[in-house]
Amino acid sequence: MIFKVICVGKLKDKMFEKRVQEYCKRLSFDSKVSITEIKDSTKEKEGQKLLELIDKEKGYVIALTEEGKELTSRKFSEKIASIHQKVTFVIGGPFGLTEEVKKRSDMLLSLSKMTFTHEMVRMFLMEQVYRAVSIMKGRKYHND
Repeated sequence: MIFKVICVGKLKDKMFEKRVQEYCKRLSFDSKVSITEIKDSTKEKEGQKLLELIDKEKGYVIALTEEGKELTSRKFSEKIASIHQKVTFVIGGPFGLTEEVKKRSDMLLSLSKMTFTHEMVRMFLMEQVYRAVSIMKGRKYHND
């Protein structure tokens, strides 16, 4: 599987950076993972840059947004398993994603109805992607 994460902003907190790197390392045994960061700007400029990058990627696009669909870890794993192309995740900045980015996405996903920093979202997403792959591979990481 190929996973791409396109996100606004850098990880400034070393704890989040370390955890994201750890999940990427764990995923590297089964998947190819890459993360592209774009610079914080206005919501509109971020949206334009995100759309440019999304269009270059070609694949299934999942945008993380509070109005997206909430899934259990097992349902998320099933969804990822059903996608037979590169999966690109899009994480917005503090002001969220533009409507154009949401419309361009194949799926809107919410990790929670609560609001988290984009650093937390990146870490939570990478953990859930790792969990999803572990479920697909029948590993013991996930407990029902």
